[in-house]
Amino acid sequence: MGGASDGRRVRVLAAAVLLAAGAAVVPGAGVASAAGSAPVRACPVRAGAPGPPPGAVPASVPVPDGVDVPATAAVYGARYPGEVHFLVAPAGWTCDAVFFAGDGGQQAYLHPGAPAADPAGTRFDAVVQAVFVSGGAQTEIDLACGLLPAAGAAPATCNAPQRSPATLVHPLPTRAPGLLLAAVGVPANATEPNLPAAGGPNRTVALVTFQSPGGPAQEVSCALPASASPVATCRAALGHLLATGAAAGQLTRADLAAALADLDAFVGGYLAPQP
Repeated sequence: MGGASDGRRVRVLAAAVLLAAGAAVVPGAGVASAAGSAPVRACPVRAGAPGPPPGAVPASVPVPDGVDVPATAAVYGARYPGEVHFLVAPAGWTCDAVFFAGDGGQQAYLHPGAPAADPAGTRFDAVVQAVFVSGGAQTEIDLACGLLPAAGAAPATCNAPQRSPATLVHPLPTRAPGLLLAAVGVPANATEPNLPAAGGPNRTVALVTFQSPGGPAQEVSCALPASASPVATCRAALGHLLATGAAAGQLTRADLAAALADLDAFVGGYLAPQP
């Protein structure tokens, strides 16, 4: 998901540097954890890719309280200029990390199969996708305001498209001033213009965070088949970003625990097996 007002800037890979692709992970090499630390599967650098060298990622990272990484999943790490971001997805998947050199946008796509030449413009049937840094003041607002209208309240301007009637938006509890959090659900085979990961054969759940006024904003989407343990894995993917991302610094320990519990309940209910 991109946040630009020009019709989803994420699809313009000409402005981006493809940092990483083809994560070399042993299938099934995940970690079952409710605390402690988890090994990090580095998104390797694609040979010959332009731009600054991404550099190394930590060998392991702490698993936040309230986040369970199932044994069928893994923590992936991507090095961007000046920082590292982490994302939980099924073990053995491919990691494509994108850096937009023009505005500093940072995104990652975890998916099965071969690396994508243009991950920001590719429709994946199964994917865990994150926007860690949207890039630019207006893109911060546009990343969130289509699903969190308060993010675009005056004096700000929201250029994001109106959300689909089929999309479910569930605000998460927070007592932090100006912090907006929402869990989002999109049915299978339904598009959501503010979540490019949606539209495939699997139901999509997402987390959108925004600190008003002006951001930062972050988003993570998870669309998995039944074979990839979607409830447990999507809970971990969304919860990990909530507990380690920009919003976490605004939440007390108790408020973060409450938001994670509400997020887990939403994901479990929305992705519950259908008769």
